[in-house]
Amino acid sequence: MLSAIVLVIGNLLAAEATVPPAKIENPVKESNLTQVVLAPEAAKRLSIVTTKVEKRPLTRTRLFGGEITLPALNGSGKANKQSVYTILPSLAPAELVRLAQSQIDADGQVEQAKVQVQAAQIALNRAEQMRRDKVGTERSVDDARMQLGLAEANLKTAHERRDLLGPALLDVNNRSRFWVRVPVYVDDIAGLNTAAQARVGGLTNSSENATRLALPVAAPPSANPAAATVDLFYEVKNSDASLRPGQRVGVSIPLRGEDENLVVPWSALVYDVNGGCWIYQALQANVYQRRRVQVLRVVEDQAAVMGDIAAGIEVVTAGVAELFGTEFGVGK
Repeated sequence: MLSAIVLVIGNLLAAEATVPPAKIENPVKESNLTQVVLAPEAAKRLSIVTTKVEKRPLTRTRLFGGEITLPALNGSGKANKQSVYTILPSLAPAELVRLAQSQIDADGQVEQAKVQVQAAQIALNRAEQMRRDKVGTERSVDDARMQLGLAEANLKTAHERRDLLGPALLDVNNRSRFWVRVPVYVDDIAGLNTAAQARVGGLTNSSENATRLALPVAAPPSANPAAATVDLFYEVKNSDASLRPGQRVGVSIPLRGEDENLVVPWSALVYDVNGGCWIYQALQANVYQRRRVQVLRVVEDQAAVMGDIAAGIEVVTAGVAELFGTEFGVGK
């Protein structure tokens, strides 16, 4: 009797094991997705534009955090090695404030020395005139000339002291260009193309962020031993006055070496509500099918992608959002 019960239970368990817990009926592969067929009038109204997918090298970049700083150059565009202005990119905001106060004091000393030179020159002219009028002595002229020499030496010293402090920091709001200081981990330097142009923009690596060109510059070497980083410097134009000293920015620096990828214009991509990225392939005249792709990187208006596509196929670059809305019933 007991053996019969065990046999029945074993048969029940075996039957349950052969029945799958779930099954998918009528599966649809992404390669067989719905095709969007447009009437000729609709295609003309949507102004559909297509281009071919290319396989070519696309410069790889890496995003680093940077800081807007003052350019450590003199008026001639060369580094002023005799000025503390060459270390401005590495100064903290509080140190910059103290430097600005020192500049104001030095400006006052220069003006005071100028007044002393003018007074000494007037005294010398008076002493010489009195000597010519036979009412003065040669000694008074020599004393006046000595005082003028001392005043001119004091003025020269005041100018040199002021030059050590660099151009006025208070004029920074009128600057049309800045430097960008980029701390980079020492082991990452070898993989960066530091001689190439970089792009300065937001702190996120998105094509929607406006970027501007940044040129590498030869700056006084600086590093942070505690963080094991060295500083790279780039010059960026500030014609729109949107950049400010101390502002944090994102800097995309090109990497060494290039590899070939499938490249499409950024305008060819569309994202669904779940974050999936798609393109529309033109199968034939006015017939389009959605294909899933994965974005590897974006460089300016070009995107390197991978997915169920091949080089040479036609993809839609204008009217993509309209096709997406037509397929899901949210467009007209």
